[in-house]
Amino acid sequence: MTTSRSTASLADSARRHGWLLAAAVALAIVLWPASALARRRLVVLEFTGPEAETFQRDVEKLLKRSHSLVPRARWDATARKLKATKVNERDVKKVAARLSVDGVLSGRVERRGSRYILRLQLREGQTGKTVAAPELVERRPGLGPDGRDAMMDELLPIIDDLSAPGSDDDEDWDDEEDEDEEDDRGARGKGKAADKGKAADKGKGKTDRRSGWKGRDLEEEEDDDEDDRGARGKGKAADKGKAADKGKAADKGKAADKGKGKRKGEDEDEDEDDDRGRDRVGFRGDDDGDDDDEDDDLGDDDDGPRVGRTFSPTDPRRRPMDLAVGLSFTGRKLSFTTNLAMNRPQGYDGGPVPGLYVAAEVFPLAFNPANQSITRNLGVSIVIDKAISISSNLEKMGTTYELPTREHHLAAGLVFRQPVGDALQVEASLRYNKRKFYIDRNNPNLLPEDIDIPNTDYTYVDPGLGLRYLLGPKIVVGADARFLLITDTGEMQEPTQYGAATVTGLDVEGGLDYEVAPRVLVRAVARFTTIGYAFKGTGALTNNRDGNPATVDVSGARDTYFGGFASGVYLF
Repeated sequence: MTTSRSTASLADSARRHGWLLAAAVALAIVLWPASALARRRLVVLEFTGPEAETFQRDVEKLLKRSHSLVPRARWDATARKLKATKVNERDVKKVAARLSVDGVLSGRVERRGSRYILRLQLREGQTGKTVAAPELVERRPGLGPDGRDAMMDELLPIIDDLSAPGSDDDEDWDDEEDEDEEDDRGARGKGKAADKGKAADKGKGKTDRRSGWKGRDLEEEEDDDEDDRGARGKGKAADKGKAADKGKAADKGKAADKGKGKRKGEDEDEDEDDDRGRDRVGFRGDDDGDDDDEDDDLGDDDDGPRVGRTFSPTDPRRRPMDLAVGLSFTGRKLSFTTNLAMNRPQGYDGGPVPGLYVAAEVFPLAFNPANQSITRNLGVSIVIDKAISISSNLEKMGTTYELPTREHHLAAGLVFRQPVGDALQVEASLRYNKRKFYIDRNNPNLLPEDIDIPNTDYTYVDPGLGLRYLLGPKIVVGADARFLLITDTGEMQEPTQYGAATVTGLDVEGGLDYEVAPRVLVRAVARFTTIGYAFKGTGALTNNRDGNPATVDVSGARDTYFGGFASGVYLF
């Protein structure tokens, strides 16, 4: 019986397999520039409230790491030129189209005792609609570690998924219904700048078009802004009348009809905050029931639902590329079906040995954020798996001989992913494979017939199906099954060995990804590959092992590989 084991020659391993590491590094260098295409153009409007400048500085610093910020002054100038100074769906869409801005972020800071509540609102440039409205709670001014982590894990993935803005069409804007303007005036003109003495809604108080907080249209929170500005909204009686019609004056315990900028009961609001459990870093979508919530039921493009929902980079349905590098562990068992009691084929029984594992899935057209077609889900898959150091042992007459051995598996092909529902993805793939297992028979102490195991050099394609399921923001489980269409086996089917055969194979994998840092995963996968032979009795070793060529001595064989791999994965 021949077995395999790992040897401990690290120097030889480094020399013999360093090219694989170089190939992995070269792949990363070549493909790295493509990730820059995923940078979004963002505008951060001026935050309002206590310590707003501190919070805004921290937010902009975080965004600049992975995206481009358009100067706020440029946004302001363009908004005035287009007469689109409100922060609402219509005006944001118009200005964003002119400046090719992907997203607009506004923020408002509130003080509740010793806590600071930062209310952010992200609008998509293409549609002007609100796609995220997180709340971050901090104990001191500025973003702390929890706040930064919340933005990295929750807000940045949504920014990455923003659609590119469309072109500006002045005629479309001119044909807008007056009803939109009435809705905008219901927000009390806070999205409008102090535009050379122009006051929205005929109000006398100053407005700040740059605060623009409309995550829930926040009409009940407009009065908090009056607190920050010293209750200056004396000219807004008509607007407050609208708030009263919506039943919000009664809820807040104030007389909106009187047009007086009275302070709201902060104690009552703080109690409500406590009831909602806001004493932590939180992230939630826009769930107040305003018009923007309609987005939750819209925009389910090929990448699955996006607007108004939380996504993590862990989600396999939105990755333009992932690169995995790690260690594999592969064992092999080769057995024969025979009716012989003597002179049976040796077979092979080897435990798992370590190997270098490199894999990548690249969806080139997904790097373009403007591409929302099905083509963004078509990609390329590459796998390199090579045993680091392996030898096979043959025992003969009480002596064990160590035989140099090589083993590798290479695969490359196409993959297509299709999102299904909110968390599931189905993948179809077709790859070309080379799998080789070679034992060096050049040993002066052994005869060629002493090593009764043909070397295998498989060539096959493996059409397959896979599933990926997002269990949570950090965990994805997956499974794959592939049918092996084998076109060549190497020595096994030579006439001097076992001859012609019907060969079939199956490959299955199952594992999970776990996010350990933004865009960094740990992947663990178990796998099993089995190849079966049904010999046709035309080989020298199938019908002549017992000296009688008229009978079939070996009718079949099974070659099985088992093990798995563990790797680190970087998401582009």
